[in-house]
Amino acid sequence: MHSMTVQTSATAEVIPTLRTIGADLAMRLDFDLDAIDDLRMAVDEACSLLLPAASDGLLDCAFRYGAGRIELSVSVFTEQPDLVVQDALGWQLLNALVSSVDRSMDQVDGGFRAKVDLARDSATVAR
Repeated sequence: MHSMTVQTSATAEVIPTLRTIGADLAMRLDFDLDAIDDLRMAVDEACSLLLPAASDGLLDCAFRYGAGRIELSVSVFTEQPDLVVQDALGWQLLNALVSSVDRSMDQVDGGFRAKVDLARDSATVAR
């Protein structure tokens, strides 16, 4: 698998660029149009879930891709220990759009590293 990491400001203005990166990777891996759209929306939702809590103003986004699969890890440093509630609407949307999704919260110096990991396979997810 190949990888690409982007560290950017934690602002809503960067989300379209990250969505485009995900969609471009999916097109290059011959994902069908539905899977490309699902991935685009999933990148948007994962970033949107974490942006409000970014204490240091940075968002880390790591793509791993190859063999009909794209994996994405989005993370922020936060001072809040509880971020992504699994029964929240955004979380339910993510589950519908991707092949797998998980969240984690790791304690680090002075706060926490909040992360959403997701994977999307090239075949459209059965709804």
